[in-house]
Amino acid sequence: MTSTDLGFLVIGILALAVAGLATVVARRFHRDEIFAGATPGTIPPDPHAPRERLRTQEYQGEVAVAFSPPRGVSPGLVGTVVDGSVEARDLTAILVDLAVRGHLTITAVPADEKPNPVRRKFARRPEPDGEPKTDWVLERADRTPADALDGLESRLLDGIFAPGVEKVRMSQLDARGLQALRQAQVDLYAGAVERGWYARHPQQRGAGGGCLLLGLGFAFAALCLIARPAVGGIGAALMIVASTIWISRAIRGRTPRTAEGTAVRIQALGFKRYLATAEADQFKFEEAAGIFSRYLPYAMVFGVAQHWAKTFGEVARAAKDVPGADVNFDLTWFDVAALSALDTATDLLWLDALDGSFDLFDGDAFLAFGGDAVEGLSGFATEIGDFMGSLDFLDGLGDGCDFDF
Repeated sequence: MTSTDLGFLVIGILALAVAGLATVVARRFHRDEIFAGATPGTIPPDPHAPRERLRTQEYQGEVAVAFSPPRGVSPGLVGTVVDGSVEARDLTAILVDLAVRGHLTITAVPADEKPNPVRRKFARRPEPDGEPKTDWVLERADRTPADALDGLESRLLDGIFAPGVEKVRMSQLDARGLQALRQAQVDLYAGAVERGWYARHPQQRGAGGGCLLLGLGFAFAALCLIARPAVGGIGAALMIVASTIWISRAIRGRTPRTAEGTAVRIQALGFKRYLATAEADQFKFEEAAGIFSRYLPYAMVFGVAQHWAKTFGEVARAAKDVPGADVNFDLTWFDVAALSALDTATDLLWLDALDGSFDLFDGDAFLAFGGDAVEGLSGFATEIGDFMGSLDFLDGLGDGCDFDF
């Protein structure tokens, strides 16, 4: 090997060293911020309070249990700030939250119609194999509830329910309805930025000079090959290409949260801890009914809906043994009876399911709801999970970076 070859190899090694240093620096700027000296999860009243970068990408320290969600933050926004991504379960949680608040009802029905082919134009990945077993009918409420809708919720409802249409199957959503879901995804990202949780789109990847950097790197590698088409030139070209790709990936790292975003995320994780560890004996009978449905959309976002439902199934069973105790979960917004021949017995079915014995119904009805004592409401959570699955194709819609907000 000649001294010229060694010189070219040194150039390649230096390029790798520069790439390594650039990666270390870039990772620091891709870490979330946190308020310096403040209790994790709190936002100081001073907007100019000192901030610092975390030593890890996201906060991984202790999280105090929170008994309510972050104030004024909807389930969809909670899901967005926790992981920086809007997923199908976040969009489903919005619909369930609207149903709980009385703006629509959700009914499970047999999937006896093929999905609207227009879905393929919206999804950027193939839909799951196999025929779905359940479809979902959304029906807009006859009367407008007292609570106000925000802009995202209004646009979503108006998009799903076209003028004059009060009932629609999820599988048959047309381009208008699917675009409304797509816009809700974009609105959630925009809301996270508008609230100051991210400085830019959470899914936007780094600087825009990555392509230029790659072009320059490949051009420089080509010059090395032309100047020294031997061991030294080839080695240097390979190392330059590798270092260029390395740097371009480093500068395209994740969008970090601001200190405000980190604080809200910590609050949300504290609430998740509460939902995931709640026990039946923590709830008074008179408060259980109101809490269950109100917090269910958040439990869905966090992936703990089954535990949350099981806990309240235990509350309902315990209430049966207490004279005068009344636990009515008011599940009128969600109807699964259409999946069986017991369409007229929804209330009885739920009362029986809460008891767990299913002694009013035959074995098929028992199995349809997951079958075990206290798991009556857990079966309900499973149905909600299936509803989330019906929107899974929306995870292929992209990240919304092509929308300007």
